[in-house]
Amino acid sequence: MASERPRTEKLGRDLSIHTQRRKWQSRADTWDRHNDVGMSKVASMAVEAAKVRPGADCVDLGCGGGRLALALAREGANVLGVDVSESMIRRMEAQAAEEGLHSVRGMVAPIEHLELPAASLDLVVTNYALHHLLDGEKEKVVRAAAQWLRPGGRLVVADLMLGRGAAARDREIIASKVRVMARKGLPGYWRIAKNAFRFLLRIHERPITPEAWVALFEAAGFTEVESVPVVAEAAIVSGVKPLGG
Repeated sequence: MASERPRTEKLGRDLSIHTQRRKWQSRADTWDRHNDVGMSKVASMAVEAAKVRPGADCVDLGCGGGRLALALAREGANVLGVDVSESMIRRMEAQAAEEGLHSVRGMVAPIEHLELPAASLDLVVTNYALHHLLDGEKEKVVRAAAQWLRPGGRLVVADLMLGRGAAARDREIIASKVRVMARKGLPGYWRIAKNAFRFLLRIHERPITPEAWVALFEAAGFTEVESVPVVAEAAIVSGVKPLGG
């Protein structure tokens, strides 16, 4: 029975990667235009939390069209944008070329398969990407980031952070979302049913709470771990690799 577990985990990971690649390939040309004000605020605060310096070496995990990667490059950072979607990477690189940002480069790769040299980065940042990963993969990414970072380097996770209703915060967020969708009539009720099914079965989106993220950071050895709420369902968790690490 135990020997079946790695195989089952691999199948789950491969299916998740395939699903995300197909989804973001199809949405590359429209995603940035359809982001709401809340997501823009989360991205802006993620850049602020990164505390990037000119010349810093950074990786943006699940970079999409490059919103964070480009913002960091404008601050003088060297940025590797990683995304499962080739279309997203092309979009980011085209925008970087248009702006004359030569310190941005892209890599097409699933976050789950990414390998980078140890102690090669000053910043690992991600925005609205890791909630798509299986929970075990979230933990692996946090531990990998601790290896990729130089001492004093920073990990910033800006994401959908929500449990499945056990906490009062979760129930309040879920209820507010249901009320908004219900006001749209039949189409809204259809979305409620669809999203409830996907949420309960953790299909496509698998968020965890800010407290769970903080625990992952601390278990990986990060210090100065901080959780900051941004909008109702999103927060930013950041931490620093110890100087002696």
